Amino acid sequence: MQISLRQSLFRTLLGGILVAAFLIMASVWESANSLVQQNINQDIAVTEKVLHRLIDDRQAIVKSVSNVLLRSYDFRRAVGTEDTPSIEAAFTSYAKRINTDVIALVDLNHNVVASYTDLFTPNEQLKASTALAAKGYESGFFLINDRLLQLNLYRVEIPTLRYYLIIGIEFDSALLEDLRRLVEADIIISGKGDQGIIASTLVDEQARSILNAEESPSWLDVTFTNQLTYMRRSVTLSSMGTLPVDITIAIDVSEAYQSFTHIQLSILIFTLIAIFVALGFSMILARNVSGPVSNLVNAVNRVAAGNYGAILSKPSRLKEISALATAVDSMQDSIKHREKRIRYQAQHDVLTGLFNRNYVEQYFESQINSNKSVQVLAITVIGFRTINDLYGYSNGDTALKTLAERLMRWPGTSARLAGGEILYISESRLDEAQLETLKHILEQPVESNLIAIPIKIAMAVISCPSDADNSEELFRKINIVSDEAIHTGQWCVHYRADLEARYVRRLTITTELKRALASEQSELSMVYQPKVDLSTMKVCSMEALIRWNNAVLGFVPPDEFITIAEQAGLIEQVTSWVMRRTIEDLSYFRVKGYRFTVAMNLSTQDIQNKPLLNKLVNLLTEFALYPSSLELEITESDLVADASLAIENLNALTSRGFHFAIDDFGTGYSSLAYLKNLPVNTIKIDKSFILSLATDENDQQIVHTVLGLADAFNLKVVAEGVEDEVSMNILKDWGCDIAQGYFISRPLPRADLEAWLENSPFGE
Repeated sequence: MQISLRQSLFRTLLGGILVAAFLIMASVWESANSLVQQNINQDIAVTEKVLHRLIDDRQAIVKSVSNVLLRSYDFRRAVGTEDTPSIEAAFTSYAKRINTDVIALVDLNHNVVASYTDLFTPNEQLKASTALAAKGYESGFFLINDRLLQLNLYRVEIPTLRYYLIIGIEFDSALLEDLRRLVEADIIISGKGDQGIIASTLVDEQARSILNAEESPSWLDVTFTNQLTYMRRSVTLSSMGTLPVDITIAIDVSEAYQSFTHIQLSILIFTLIAIFVALGFSMILARNVSGPVSNLVNAVNRVAAGNYGAILSKPSRLKEISALATAVDSMQDSIKHREKRIRYQAQHDVLTGLFNRNYVEQYFESQINSNKSVQVLAITVIGFRTINDLYGYSNGDTALKTLAERLMRWPGTSARLAGGEILYISESRLDEAQLETLKHILEQPVESNLIAIPIKIAMAVISCPSDADNSEELFRKINIVSDEAIHTGQWCVHYRADLEARYVRRLTITTELKRALASEQSELSMVYQPKVDLSTMKVCSMEALIRWNNAVLGFVPPDEFITIAEQAGLIEQVTSWVMRRTIEDLSYFRVKGYRFTVAMNLSTQDIQNKPLLNKLVNLLTEFALYPSSLELEITESDLVADASLAIENLNALTSRGFHFAIDDFGTGYSSLAYLKNLPVNTIKIDKSFILSLATDENDQQIVHTVLGLADAFNLKVVAEGVEDEVSMNILKDWGCDIAQGYFISRPLPRADLEAWLENSPFGE
């Protein structure tokens, strides 16, 4: 959901104010709370020190009084004579001075001799006295009959040590109440670990509540719940190590937190006032900003609709708004020029200046909708990618621009579709002579950077609306006719209905071949045609040939689908399949004891594909075969197309142990001059020269000449297409090395070939 600029500014300012107020309140709250906590902790620390000091002072008084008693002659005489009544009378007198009821005299075995307390009975062995004497302590805290006592042990020497004087202070409620008034804090004495109340300045229930609290009270506890208002701290008073009880100081913090609450309320009130004042300013600011912006938005919408003019009716007091209005004014002029340029770019090809496909589609539809007959020429530059590769992209672009300039001199509409594809719609129908003239003009070499770039084109001619009455059908048929022109080598092809069937067949072959290669199938198979050594009249090799029987297309000739596989980029997959199947079959025959080699056909693409050739080597290794077991056949036209590259690739493979043969020799350039540089061992005379060898003198002369030249180059010769015994005998007499043809055997699958080898006179 969208909101206005005024709402956005208001929300942003409001959010900023609230965040700032919250941070200020949080900071003040944290500081005040920390100060309160610090003061409370300081009060507790002071209280603890005062408590220690009071106990120490009380201890000093007890020690002073005990010294007086121990130096008293009457007391020493009474102890020496074991005058119990006199001893008890002395205890009564001194107990009042130090305000205690715990005084006792024990012998060296720590048995009570006389006592001024109900805690000790005569002849009782006093464990507390024993513990102090054993530790060498003068004072210690003890829990006796659930009463906490601080007992002091003094030696009675008459003149040697004969007794111990025990003087104690009981930490009862009265004493704790006196301490509370001095330290201004409540004191709780509880059992060790069980939190049973022994003595306290608070009622037992309240004391237990304080001890059972899991944590100290917070401001929220004191302010809102009022359940926990005491902060506590345990203190240690023992001179003998661990106290037998827990002593806790508890301070009521409700008054301190109430002051803190008043501070918080004051801050909150002032903050709310500040927020409302800031909101008022925010609303004024948002209105001052959103008003001019709204006017500016309306003006920009007018510009977007093509209504150019002043942006703001009156200048804004805001510098940024005025600057934005000036920028939009400047933008209007840029938009006018940019619209013109964009409109041109939307309809034209940037490189050539011709129209683009989008425009020509609309133009064609408008012509057809106007019931006009037009002639459409699809002009394709043959090998345009090769031009870029050989001469560079810059020169390739120059060639395209030159073609566009030549075509724009002809009346009509021209458009560049993609790459080297140009569409030309003539204003009037061109006859064959005019088409040939146009071809001649377009194919003139292009001069670029002192280089003459040769141009060759193919034309696809479609008459509309008879051949196509919409742009989709037009471009589909352009693809069909252009494909036919390129594959047949014709410079001009007119649309015919039968071209669609051929185009569809090529597409079907491509689709079905992809499916066959990608799946486990029995459509593809290998057959082998035997070759006979004419000197021994025994089989010496086999030519591996692929066959394809498709469920949709039926039998597809190898020449047809191999060519389409090369054009569709599937030849590597086909060759890989042939390699594996051929090597598997050759390994099978090796296991059977046959020594013949197998000839396998490779294309130029295969020779240039090093990973594919490495795969071939790996397959041979996998089946324990050697490269010499194979003979690789390459057609003459493939070799001559790029002789230097062919020599480089063949030399690399020869070094690995492969043998090569030139297939279909004599059908290409009919030249043996390049043979001296090619690492080939064998040439195969094309069957077109062998089929009529027995009766055609011209064929006889050609074959005889080839055999002589091959002998001069020390090459073996294979004659394919031997159909009769007469031709075989002629070849044998003239020194031909190997014969291949239907007279010997048709191509056979592996099972039939194995039977042929066992039964044929040509078998091993």
